[in-house]
Amino acid sequence: LAAVAGVFWFGLLFFAGITSSLAMGTPCMGFLMDEFGWKRERSAWTFGLAILILGLPTVLFFNHGVFDEYDYWAGTVSLVVFALAEIILFAWVFGMDKGWKEITMGSDIKVPTAFRFIIQFVTPLMLGWVFVASLPDIWNKINNTALKAELALSTDPLRIDAINEQMAYLNGSRVLLLGIFVAVSYLVYIAYKKRLKEGRKTV
Repeated sequence: LAAVAGVFWFGLLFFAGITSSLAMGTPCMGFLMDEFGWKRERSAWTFGLAILILGLPTVLFFNHGVFDEYDYWAGTVSLVVFALAEIILFAWVFGMDKGWKEITMGSDIKVPTAFRFIIQFVTPLMLGWVFVASLPDIWNKINNTALKAELALSTDPLRIDAINEQMAYLNGSRVLLLGIFVAVSYLVYIAYKKRLKEGRKTV
């Protein structure tokens, strides 16, 4: 019974992951289609190939901690950083007056006014506190503090080589993630400039 339940559980988890991946891929495909005029098939193949290539290191170098590194930066740090940036842009750059109007426009229920205060003040402060409190851990992660401490205490040549190899893979995975962020930012910049150029032409 335990084996059957495990198959059902991880099977459902697998299908949940696949459907979530498809849902996350839709905005990327929409971006390529809307901003660069690509067809859906080309956008889908490009997205799928990019995900396959970027996902291979987590499988091929799993024993070197690459999967955990991806999870830490993409699923933990980036989650807080981008949420903080998004709430600041929404509440303070876009403007809370316009933002609140968008939230309440056409809503079936009355949104409590307290949420306006929470969105504008409480949420940015809490996310900022979480980020600042995480800075020592982030620095230790970047500096490979734990691995360097283990390396200093290790006397086995094989273990020393293994630690150095692991640090090389971890640093490589961070560079890769940073490269992805820069590449995506550059694509958004190109799309922004393209829109400005097209806007000038239509005026």
